[in-house]
Amino acid sequence: MRLSAPWILRALPGLAGALLVGTASAAERPVPPSHPASEVPAASPGAARPQGSGGRIFFRYNGVDDNYGRLAWAPLDDTGRPRFAGELRCEVAYATAQRGICLAVEQRMLGLFAAQIFDPSTFQLLGKVPVQGVPSRTRVAPGGALAAFTVFTAGHGYASTSFSTRTALVDVPHAAVMAELESFAVTRDGQPFKNADFNFWGVTFTPDAARFYATLSTGGQYYLIQGDPKTRRATVVHANVECPSLSPDGRQVAYKKRVTTNGIVGWELQTLDLASGRETPLAERRSVDDQLEWLDNRTVLYTVPSGPPGSSPSTDIWRVAADGSGAPQLFLRNASSPAVVR
Repeated sequence: MRLSAPWILRALPGLAGALLVGTASAAERPVPPSHPASEVPAASPGAARPQGSGGRIFFRYNGVDDNYGRLAWAPLDDTGRPRFAGELRCEVAYATAQRGICLAVEQRMLGLFAAQIFDPSTFQLLGKVPVQGVPSRTRVAPGGALAAFTVFTAGHGYASTSFSTRTALVDVPHAAVMAELESFAVTRDGQPFKNADFNFWGVTFTPDAARFYATLSTGGQYYLIQGDPKTRRATVVHANVECPSLSPDGRQVAYKKRVTTNGIVGWELQTLDLASGRETPLAERRSVDDQLEWLDNRTVLYTVPSGPPGSSPSTDIWRVAADGSGAPQLFLRNASSPAVVR
């Protein structure tokens, strides 16, 4: 694997994230702290544990200070103050009630990363899987037995025509890769479907964790596939779907839909009703390059830069109705990689 320019950029201190310019995943670059870390409250280890039955959200803290990149959490009814999850620092993260995954830097100057598996109640590191590529997406299945991650092995953004990805399913209890999506047998319209330029990314699991959805790209086209981890088979179910996220009830997929205007690639947010195939554009009009998260069955969350593209590494999490109504609302400042634990 060649050591491309994005690898070198990611080796610089303070750089993390998607490195995409002109979209909602703006390029991140080192900037001086805007205020000392002591101004950002960090609870003590005992107080920081997210116990109790109330819902909470895990996220990557993106405030421009010494806590930049740390894994944090907050109660859903009190998102104004981050509680930091031990010392974990992540490029991308996700968590369920049982297990969490943090795609983290192992050796920054060499561009080495690892998928760190942790207990979301104690933040104890339970295992790790080497990651050969620049982190992009990750998910944990309900129940915590399976996880998935996507990395760039060439290129550094989905707007490019020359990127290449690797997407792996992880056996969480054994901290080991159980399969790569590139090895799955894919069918479309009942016929075998295979091309040399296949790329997969953006896994999302069904509520029973028996199936998953993901994006498959080939020949400039982008497909939603449904896969079975046990049989290593997948089927194309819809066109022009990127970075799917399945609703808690398993009925809808929220995703970004690629649009090209005057040669510039952007993405519109949509939801797809899996039973009817009906697509619904959401009220967010900005281009958003993110894998959405569901706050509940009616609302989705996504990440947008805090300022103009390239001006700051800080991002915010926004919310919008999944039925296309209303208007976007700011949900959580200085954050990315939302993971709602209900």
